[in-house]
Amino acid sequence: MVYHPDIESITPDIYSRDQHTISRKDIDPDALKVMYRLIRHGYKAFLVGGGVRDLLLNKKPKDFDIGTDATPRKIKSLFRNCRIIGRRFKLCHIYFKNNKIIEVSTFRDFTDPSEVLQSDKKKVIPDNRFGNEKTDALRRDITINGLFYDLSTFSIIDYVGGMKDLREGIIRVIGDPLERFKEDTVRMLRVVRHAVRSNSVIEENCYQTILKHNSLITEASQVRVYEEIKKDLCSGFSLGILKLLGETGLLQHLIPELEDGSPAMLSEEHDFYDCLAVLDQKVRSGEAINATTSLTLIALFTGRVINKQALVNRFATPEYTARHVKKCFKKLAVPRKERERIETIINLWRQVQFSGPESINVKTLSRRQYLEELLNLIACIRLDQHTDELIELVEQAIGVRTKRLKRQQNKSKSKAVRKPSNKKSSKPKRKGT
Repeated sequence: MVYHPDIESITPDIYSRDQHTISRKDIDPDALKVMYRLIRHGYKAFLVGGGVRDLLLNKKPKDFDIGTDATPRKIKSLFRNCRIIGRRFKLCHIYFKNNKIIEVSTFRDFTDPSEVLQSDKKKVIPDNRFGNEKTDALRRDITINGLFYDLSTFSIIDYVGGMKDLREGIIRVIGDPLERFKEDTVRMLRVVRHAVRSNSVIEENCYQTILKHNSLITEASQVRVYEEIKKDLCSGFSLGILKLLGETGLLQHLIPELEDGSPAMLSEEHDFYDCLAVLDQKVRSGEAINATTSLTLIALFTGRVINKQALVNRFATPEYTARHVKKCFKKLAVPRKERERIETIINLWRQVQFSGPESINVKTLSRRQYLEELLNLIACIRLDQHTDELIELVEQAIGVRTKRLKRQQNKSKSKAVRKPSNKKSSKPKRKGT
């Protein structure tokens, strides 16, 4: 971030333990261990970013990231289970059981203007300067992500007005919105995401900036944009996020197919709206729904199909499905392999729906790929009166597959145990007489 406010004039608001709702019992025990060890060795160690935000919103954080004034090498010297990663900015991953990773980062500083490089399309901003807690907070994207929880005092440190915005339900960019979006255009997507997920409103200046400059998103890496959209599609809030992306003008640069037709796919009059709402509810109730399922649903309804009853007859042949999926996602950089998965799922869905429950062989179906995606599609589209029977049959097929895979694993283990040693005997051979 190339942003140099008068650092000395900025002082934090400190919220003591009785002024906030965060308790140590809500923090991951391994994250606590990391912070306590850093503190014992004389370093600052704060819970930072989304972990603080989610705890204040009474949500369970996905990650517990830690900020510290210890350098990556110092951190690594304190933790044998630590690995330093990253090129632009070094981060420390500390590994625990069950593939758990606690990410620890050294406080970042502002970028010196003399270090900014200019490429053909945008500024390339170096990101490898260490700073202090104040500069680190001011570098963050939005105010509600700029809060620190200080374990040593049980207080929240707020340099950016994040507590006030969190309580008032406002999503505000730190610094000038246009400058921050030019630094990283993907920030516009994150602003929309946080507004929907925290049931907040986007601060007016920030909102107007996105409306006026939404085309900046086309300068972002297509791979990064695709990965961000994937997160949103399986977040449990995809319908709200897509609607706000449309309202801000961003959707036309990402998935314009959703705005085609009358009514548009995100209109309440369209069957797609109800189907996506069902998927979101499944995610929020704890079911694992991947982005492939949502992308398949988009592909199914793309092309002025308002009524779900028209879907089965529409995808009459695999050749038509392949042509159709190829035409979808003109601007979203969906990888070829993902498109092929979508084609396979659509063809399987049509085959199961068209055949009906009486024609389905559970054992045969159990050998097909993408059964979980098929199950979710059937459940959210609910095409006809056979839906519940089809759901039961697919669940049976998944059960058969699970048992088969378990038998195969046990067989492989037993073979490995019985496998004779190939080592040559150390006993000398007896010579013949």
